[in-house]
Amino acid sequence: MSLDRIDREILRILNLKGRLPVVELAKSVNLTTSPCSDRVKRLEKEGYIKGYHAELNPEKLGLDVQVFIHIRLDQTSFSIFDKFAKAVEDMPEIEECYSLSGDFDTMIKVRVKDMKAYQDFMSSKLGSLPGVIQTRSEVVIEEHKTSFGINADLIMTL
Repeated sequence: MSLDRIDREILRILNLKGRLPVVELAKSVNLTTSPCSDRVKRLEKEGYIKGYHAELNPEKLGLDVQVFIHIRLDQTSFSIFDKFAKAVEDMPEIEECYSLSGDFDTMIKVRVKDMKAYQDFMSSKLGSLPGVIQTRSEVVIEEHKTSFGINADLIMTL
C-alpha cells in the first residue's frame, strides 16, 4: 500500500515525538481520534513503524567513548558473515553493525565508558568474534550530527 500525505505526516510526527498521545497526533494531522488511531495501527501492522523507543543520553550514563571499527573477515567460508553477525548480537557494547563493500567487510559502532574499556573490548571481545583477521579503529572526537533512525523531514519527500 502506498502512503498518502496524512500517513507521511503521521510517520514524521511520530518519528519526532514517539510518545505523543493519539488525541494530539490526530489534531496535528486534522483527523478525529478514531481514524488517526486506525492509521497508526495500520502503519504498525504493515511494518512502517517498527517500534517506539526512548533515546538515552550516553554521556549521562558514563558511556563517553564511541569507536567505529572496520573489520576484515576470513572469507574462506561464506558462512563466516552469518556467524559474525550472530555473535555481535550478544555484545552490548556494539550499537550498530553493517556489512560493507570496499576494503573492509563489516563495520561496528562500539560505545564504552573509557579508553581502558575500549582496550579491554579489543583484547578480549573483538578477538573472540569469528573470522576477524584485520581491524582498523577510529575513535570519535566529536559528534556533529546524530539521529535515531530516519530523518523526519525525509519522510515528507517520499
